[in-house]
Amino acid sequence: MDANIFVLVDALGWEWIRGQPFLQTVAPYRCRLESVLGYSTAAIPSILSGRYPDEHGRLSLFQRALGTSPFASIRWLCEMPPALVENRYVRYFAREMVRRLHHFGGWFHFLGIPLRYLPLLDVSETLDIYQPGGIPGTESIFDILASRRTNYAVYTYHDGSNLELIGQMKADLRKRESSFYFLYLDGVDGFLHRHANDRASAEACLHRYSALIVNLYESARSHYSAVRLHVFGDHGMAPTRKVVNIQKRMDGLRVRAPEDYLCVLDSTMARFWFFSERARQEVMSVFHEEDGGEWLDETSLRSLRAWFEDRRYGQEIYLMPEGTVIVGSGPREIVPGGMHGFHPSTLHSPSAFLSSVDYGNRLSHITDMYGVMAEYA
Repeated sequence: MDANIFVLVDALGWEWIRGQPFLQTVAPYRCRLESVLGYSTAAIPSILSGRYPDEHGRLSLFQRALGTSPFASIRWLCEMPPALVENRYVRYFAREMVRRLHHFGGWFHFLGIPLRYLPLLDVSETLDIYQPGGIPGTESIFDILASRRTNYAVYTYHDGSNLELIGQMKADLRKRESSFYFLYLDGVDGFLHRHANDRASAEACLHRYSALIVNLYESARSHYSAVRLHVFGDHGMAPTRKVVNIQKRMDGLRVRAPEDYLCVLDSTMARFWFFSERARQEVMSVFHEEDGGEWLDETSLRSLRAWFEDRRYGQEIYLMPEGTVIVGSGPREIVPGGMHGFHPSTLHSPSAFLSSVDYGNRLSHITDMYGVMAEYA
């Protein structure tokens, strides 16, 4: 029996491994993969389905509620004075209540969104995308595996830490019960978010993960007649060069959220829905030429395959230049050392693909990974 191993290393960017010995001994064939606009919420479904955000429906975790918001059940809590509820204890209670009431199985976090905004919002990822049916309306590699009755194994953050997942996979490789293995590792992403501005530390982290994956590959080779290894990322990671506090600017306006407008301040994108022309003009005026970003119009979003007719992800979207991160004013605010989610054309946005198999020029975009996985499903 052959073993086909697919390892998704979150934030494994081309700029980080280009010219480095990362997996060189076991995966000598490598190339750069273009990514999509958005975050892992957009990129990973693109990998799993071979489709773009405008097809699988995900751009960011939070979107405007087009019907009844799942947060309507905690409206009573969200409408309480911020001084009483905007603390980590109440926010944790609210998050867990919503998760359990609606049986959310995907990655779910409130991030920095004020509770009073939540009843106007919805969540794009409610199911476990690493299971069959996890991306409603879109066929994923896990639907293919299930329909073909392939013996496969999946390891993600739902099941343990990175080291625990690798240990479990090694134990399963010894049993030789599966021919298709999918492993998701988020440790590089977490490390680079903290230390992308420290090249030496980042390279040391990549060296550790390289050793772990090499060891996993060698373990597979000792139990299977042939092993095909594929390691790839969903996006890169840009070192933080500048931070901007958009919320502080908006606090000085006459219009207020969520009465006059609604906003979601992601790390690299500011997304808005306006309830009056006055609100639109005032809010859009807080962005300055020196910020260096751009408003993404319909033409731009269509070219990025991220246009939604219903504007669920924003009537207006401002995208920061690479290296500039949106931060808040909270006392617990931590400035990240690195961030992703910039324009796909920027230097650090592309991810990387490394393999023991030579695919020539077949792969150039993260969506191409779906075809490779389907070939061995």
